[in-house]
Amino acid sequence: LPENELKFLCLVLYLPIGLVLFILRTILVLGVVLIGCSLSDTSVIHKFVNKIACLALGITVAVENPDKKENVEVYISNSLSIFDHLAVHTATGSVSPGTQMHPALARGLGIHYFGNQTNLETFKHNVLQLLTEHQIPVHFTPEDKITNGRAVLKFKTYPFSLTNKVQPVCISIERPFLDLSVTTLGSSYWIDVLFYMFSPLTNYKLKFLPPLERKSLLEAEFSEIVRQNIATALKIETPDFSAADLLEWEKRQLAEQQRAPSAPRPASIDNEVRRMALQVKEVLPHVPLNAIFRDLNKTRNVDNTITNILEGRVQFVPEQPLTSNPQPSTSVVSSTNTSTATPSTSSNYRDLFNTAASTFAKSAQERNKSFQERKEQLIANARKRYIEKHNLNITF
Repeated sequence: LPENELKFLCLVLYLPIGLVLFILRTILVLGVVLIGCSLSDTSVIHKFVNKIACLALGITVAVENPDKKENVEVYISNSLSIFDHLAVHTATGSVSPGTQMHPALARGLGIHYFGNQTNLETFKHNVLQLLTEHQIPVHFTPEDKITNGRAVLKFKTYPFSLTNKVQPVCISIERPFLDLSVTTLGSSYWIDVLFYMFSPLTNYKLKFLPPLERKSLLEAEFSEIVRQNIATALKIETPDFSAADLLEWEKRQLAEQQRAPSAPRPASIDNEVRRMALQVKEVLPHVPLNAIFRDLNKTRNVDNTITNILEGRVQFVPEQPLTSNPQPSTSVVSSTNTSTATPSTSSNYRDLFNTAASTFAKSAQERNKSFQERKEQLIANARKRYIEKHNLNITF
C-alpha cells in the first residue's frame, strides 16, 4: 500500500484503542485538576502534578545533553506546541507565562501568571520579582507563535531585557506510529489537547545550547544571535517574518479555503476536468497535465488556469513540447505537412512565448508596467496559437 494509505489504515485500526486511551486520560486530567486545586502549594505536589499531567497527555521528555544545562535565570526556546512549557519545566523546573490558575496546579504545569503583556512594564516587573525573590527560572518562547518547526520566526525582544545571560533550548517533537501533527492550520487549543490525549505518545526532545551573554549588545542584536544559534542547531531557516506576519498568512489561507468552491461529485469531475485540461494542454503544451489538473480543481475555468500558469502561480517542471507527427483530427491536412516537422518549429514555439524584456527598467513603476505588458502578450500569444491550431474563424 502507498504510504498515505498505510497511515490511514493504521489510524483506523488504532481508533478503538485511542478512544479507550482518551477516556482513561480524561479521568487522569480530572484527577490532576482536583489534586492541583485542593492540595497545598509545595514542591512535592508540583512534581506529582507534573508527572500525572505528562501521563494524561501522553508526553515524554528526553534531554539529549543534560550535562550542558546550566542554572540560568532565563531559558529561550523555539515554539512548536501548546505544551512546550510543560516539557521545558520537566527538564529545568522553570515556569512560562500563562493564564491565572491555582498556584499548585500552575507550578505543576510549568505556568505562572505575570499579568497581561499589553501592559509590558508591569509584566516585566512581575517577572523580575519572581527571579529575584523566588529564584525560579523563567522560560520564554519569543517567537510568540506556534510554528511547524521548519523555521524560527523573528523573536520578541522583551525577554532579553530581563537578564544578561540566557540559555537557548532546542525543541523537537515527534509522534511515533501514527505520525499525527501536533497542531494544524486553524485548529483551536482544545482540539490540540484532544489529540494529545488520543495519540499514543508525544515525544519531546530537548537540546541545551551553550549559554549566551548579552554584554554590550542591544536587545534586538542579542535576540537575533540567540535565534540564529537555535536555528543552526536545528538546521532550519531564519526567515525575516514575525508572528504577526504568520498570523496574517494563516488568515489569508483560511479565507481562501472558505472561498474555494465545493468539489463536485467524483462521477462528474473526471470527464469535465479532463476535457478542460486537454484544452489548456493544447494552448500550453509544455505544462504537465498533473499541474493543470491541480489548478483546474481550484479554478474550474480554462481561462483562469491559463492565466495562473502564465503569471507563475502554478509550480511545475516544463515538458518538451511534441514537434513530431500530430494526432489525426477531423480537419483535412496534407500528408506533406504532417509527416515531418520543420526545423524551425521548436524555435517558432519558443519565440511565441518568449516575452523577456530587452532591458531592465530602472524604476519599480517602469518594471511593473513592463511586466503587465509582457503578461498580456503571453496571454494573447497563447490564445492566438489556440485559434490557429483549430482553424477557428475568430477575429483576434
